[in-house]
Amino acid sequence: MKIKIDFHTHCLESTGDSVPRIGTVREIVKQIRKRGLDGIAITDHDKKDYAYRVKEMVDLHFPGEFVILPGQEICINRQHVVELYLENDSVFRFCAHPLFGSRFLEFIKEEGDNIHGIEIKNAAWQLQEDKVNEIAKRYNLITLKNSDAHSIREIGIHYNEIDLEELYRRCNGTKCSNP
Repeated sequence: MKIKIDFHTHCLESTGDSVPRIGTVREIVKQIRKRGLDGIAITDHDKKDYAYRVKEMVDLHFPGEFVILPGQEICINRQHVVELYLENDSVFRFCAHPLFGSRFLEFIKEEGDNIHGIEIKNAAWQLQEDKVNEIAKRYNLITLKNSDAHSIREIGIHYNEIDLEELYRRCNGTKCSNP
């Protein structure tokens, strides 16, 4: 079943809360509802604990209403990569706001099966969609549209309509690179 989901948001960085408060979680949920989304991934820079805490609070206070995927945006060989932590210890990885050059193409070749998707739209960056499509086809990557929200009101500016099973199929066996 396809759901509407933004896979690239920075909720900790949006709020400045070191630990999510219920008021903050309600604001996040309010924005998810406002955009008509089924959920979001929380992908702060080099931090995943906040995402897991928000997920716990949403699961407790809004059971079954929204999908919250914990994750983080990390840097691998100077490339920004988002890791989404799925059930069964699976990790779906995608290139965030790809900037093209020889290093990027080398990175994609080296990482091979460890990269599963690539952003084609990102509200914070102007991306070269023709090049993204070319790379996606060449390396069999899912193209993604995300907000890269750095404030709660930006959540859902871009989102994906996708079956989460597709993520599981793509990331079969991939483990977290930054536990």
